[in-house]
Amino acid sequence: MITILTQNHNGCSQIDFHEFNSWDIKNENEFVWLDLWQPTNEEAEKILKQVFNFHPLAIEDCMKYINQNEEVHLPKIDNYNDYLFLVFNGLDMGEKMLRYSMFSLSCFIGHNFIITVHNEKDKNVIISNINEQTKETILKKGPDYALHIILDSLVDKYYPLMDYVEDEIDKVEDFIFRMESSNRTLIKILNLKRELLKIKRIASYQKEILFKLYSGVYDLISKDESMFYRNVYDHLLRIVDSAESYRDIVTGLLDSYLSIVNNNMNNIMKRLTLIATIILPLNLITGIYGMNFEFIPFMHSESGFYISLGVMVAIIIMMLIIFKKAGWITLNSFKNIPGKAERNRI
Repeated sequence: MITILTQNHNGCSQIDFHEFNSWDIKNENEFVWLDLWQPTNEEAEKILKQVFNFHPLAIEDCMKYINQNEEVHLPKIDNYNDYLFLVFNGLDMGEKMLRYSMFSLSCFIGHNFIITVHNEKDKNVIISNINEQTKETILKKGPDYALHIILDSLVDKYYPLMDYVEDEIDKVEDFIFRMESSNRTLIKILNLKRELLKIKRIASYQKEILFKLYSGVYDLISKDESMFYRNVYDHLLRIVDSAESYRDIVTGLLDSYLSIVNNNMNNIMKRLTLIATIILPLNLITGIYGMNFEFIPFMHSESGFYISLGVMVAIIIMMLIIFKKAGWITLNSFKNIPGKAERNRI
């Protein structure tokens, strides 16, 4: 889908794609915004090559990731004197926050034009984020203002995702401190860590682009508009800092989770060892009295069975006393992991 909006002394108007065959990039009295959402190769070639005659490398980078099966392009910005070419990555949110997908937004910006090319799946995020009143304002203020509005709308998409990640971290913390260790908890921690690393990497690259746009490196970005880019840069900087801090928290949660799992395993092994140690002398007694010798003490005694049981009970009591004095067991040794009812009270 291709949307073409122009602004001149007659006001704002929309042009049909088939009627747009040429454009004077030096005309200061007219401004055009071309939005190409999932364009075909023929449509993109007509606009990018035939009408505007952009550099082949810029066109290649722009079109390489239009195919939905391709990976997104890493953020970049190139200066071609008469125009800037930049790639920015946006979020296409799904029904579940962590099911989001990323898409590449390629922008060509000149003195009197801006061209946006993107490939998100479900809907045109760029156009849908901008209402009719904002479109008219954008067209009146020029391409550098339009680019700032577009980038700002993409950066704002990160905030709901970061809020969702924060909520998920709180849930994982609750699971861990309730000692509800499971593979599902571990998978959730690892997924959060992976997504935060991905967000931080992409946002860090984009932060460098915004730094160049607001710092006055390019003549196409006016000084008045550079402050707007500084505002978007600050937003993205907070996202990068939040992603880094959340990633540190998730790393700490992973360490805590592994420590709790190891501690639980040690407690289980401790119980099993105590039980095995107590049973060991009892096995010795039963093994001795299981030998096939004719003369064994209490072999033919009517009370021999009960005497042997009494000796076993005495040994058990004696060993428990020894273990308790040594500090190896306490009254709660077999209750140190709360049951389901206890976890619900935490």
